[in-house]
Amino acid sequence: MWWAIVTLGTVGYGDVVPVTPLGKIISVFTIIAGFAMIALPVAIISTAFAEEVKRRDFVVTWGMLARVPLFSHLSAAEIADIMRLLRARTVEQGEVLVRRGDVASSMYFITAGEVEIALPSQQVRLADGTFFGEIALLHKTKRSGTVTATRKTRLLLLDAQDFHALIERMPTLAAHVHQTAKARLEETGDLAAAELAQAEQDDARRGA
Repeated sequence: MWWAIVTLGTVGYGDVVPVTPLGKIISVFTIIAGFAMIALPVAIISTAFAEEVKRRDFVVTWGMLARVPLFSHLSAAEIADIMRLLRARTVEQGEVLVRRGDVASSMYFITAGEVEIALPSQQVRLADGTFFGEIALLHKTKRSGTVTATRKTRLLLLDAQDFHALIERMPTLAAHVHQTAKARLEETGDLAAAELAQAEQDDARRGA
């Protein structure tokens, strides 16, 4: 037991060591007291650092959400609820986020930067405060375009399952998303609408 305590405490044996049982017992209590004196302030400092990092991340994410017009009308409690569902991601210039034909798994919010969406009929650029990927999630179809970052871009991702749960809980948010999706379908022309209709027909045939 004496050897185990001394080794655990990494105090070493030194030139002078206790030889009597009483001396070893006193030394053991001294070593354990040293553990406590070191562990207590280390734990306090580590907890303080963790809380500070968490607070900073909260403030940064809140600021990112505040720049997205889609969330501007929401209350503080609703934004806090959404924050728990979002994941932050940073992409470099030229990086491809999604490709045409991919299965839709997320919706994206741009907090800083710019992306280019390459559709069959045109190319669309989106910048700070905008979002994309909602059409494929709403209609449960594959991606209709390829999205590439034109410069370093910071994004917030909302998974498909959380997206559908969110718009069910927040009718106002759902209405805004549906309105934007409808406007974008009209802007991209009949081709995008035809693709969505074709995808729905294919799903129906597979289900049959």
